[in-house]
Amino acid sequence: MKAIFKWGGAALLCAGGAGYWYFSGDEAEAQTQFRTAAAVQGDFVSKVQATGTLEPQELVDVGAQVTGEIKEFGVDVDGRQVDYGSEVKAGQLLARIDDTIVELDIKRAEAQVAQAKAQILSSEAQVAQAKASISQATANKNKADRDLARAKNLGVGDALSQMSFDQYVNAAEIAAANLESATAQLQTATAQQASAAAQLQSAQAQLESELRNRDYTRISTPVDGTIVVRQVNVGQTVVSSMNATTLFLVARDLSKMQIWVSVNEADIAKVKPGQVVQYTVDALPNENFTGTVNKIRPNATMSSNVVTYIVEVDIENPERKLLPYMSANVNFIVKEVKDVLLVPDAAFDFRPEREQVEPGSMGKRPAPPEEGAPRPSIIWRKVSDKTVAPVRVIKGDSDGTRSMVTLLEGESLKPGDELVTGVSTLSPAAVAAGGGKQGGLFGMNGPKRRQRGTGGAAAKPGQVDKGGHPGRPM
Repeated sequence: MKAIFKWGGAALLCAGGAGYWYFSGDEAEAQTQFRTAAAVQGDFVSKVQATGTLEPQELVDVGAQVTGEIKEFGVDVDGRQVDYGSEVKAGQLLARIDDTIVELDIKRAEAQVAQAKAQILSSEAQVAQAKASISQATANKNKADRDLARAKNLGVGDALSQMSFDQYVNAAEIAAANLESATAQLQTATAQQASAAAQLQSAQAQLESELRNRDYTRISTPVDGTIVVRQVNVGQTVVSSMNATTLFLVARDLSKMQIWVSVNEADIAKVKPGQVVQYTVDALPNENFTGTVNKIRPNATMSSNVVTYIVEVDIENPERKLLPYMSANVNFIVKEVKDVLLVPDAAFDFRPEREQVEPGSMGKRPAPPEEGAPRPSIIWRKVSDKTVAPVRVIKGDSDGTRSMVTLLEGESLKPGDELVTGVSTLSPAAVAAGGGKQGGLFGMNGPKRRQRGTGGAAAKPGQVDKGGHPGRPM
């Protein structure tokens, strides 16, 4: 029984202390605090942020134009087998395709060339023979024509019989026919000679094609550069098609690269050729790099109803720290102004209560701005823990966090001055607990009470709205 009374008394004591702490929280007064940020003197930079990918400025596609098996790889400038990252020189062998079939085709083409040449020689002999036959037929015809002419002058009579006259006529006709036949043979021989010449030309062209195919079995690089991609292995069969099969991709000069940046259509008007670009890569997070805008590609792409344009940025990579296809976080420098007064953008949204304005600080109401002149804005400088004073400024460009400002005549604002960006009002329970510090019963913070009232939509946990009610946790 004594133990029961002992533990019961301890429980009552704890409950009483907790109840006192719980209900005494409302007796504390609410406390208002200004949220502030300092004005600073510094450099203003307006920029467009985007992401892109590092690309070689010139990427050469080395392919194969013949079908065959990869027999071996070449060597790079260091004498090692060609592979990813190998440095190569123009004309250097990258790989060799099996040329057995090509060599057989070359021999076949050479035989056809030899045969065509033999046909030309034969046709030339036939042409010569036909020309000789024409000469002989011409001589025979001339003799027959003269004999016939004498026979005609003599006439048929006692000195020349009809049979002899007919023989002269027949001889002349045969000589004419022989001349025509010889002429036809010359034409045939000439045609055969032309055909043989055409066959020789075709055979030589075929031979040149096969010799070129043999050259194609030796895959070499047309430029100095670095091998970025190797898509074949020794023993793999390359099949040629309408499009040359890609075997290697060679980056011409990795000391000069590009970033292909995807820029939203809302920002593309701020990007111009020649513009300075600052960027970082994930692989080197502590290093900053610069580049220059080369061009804006006019063709746009759309994804999820978002239109973007590709901007090419030229960059220098003399130490080869940057590798192709790295991701880059890019900032296009739209505007840069040195040594200006900067204030946080949130300061332009603050509106104080009447009782928070420092008495006499409003001064004379300024004259309205002239037509076309920029409209002044008011920001509020903290005077004390409970009061603020207005500062009239002309708001300039913003970088998304801070804006450049120009003070109106008679206004004063120095770097380091605290500008009010909002108000935090601690609830009575928070004030009683020491403004959020540990305290309360047994040196611990008690549970928050659920206060009556809905609170404001903008209220935060531990704060109250203007009606004095704590807001719901967001």
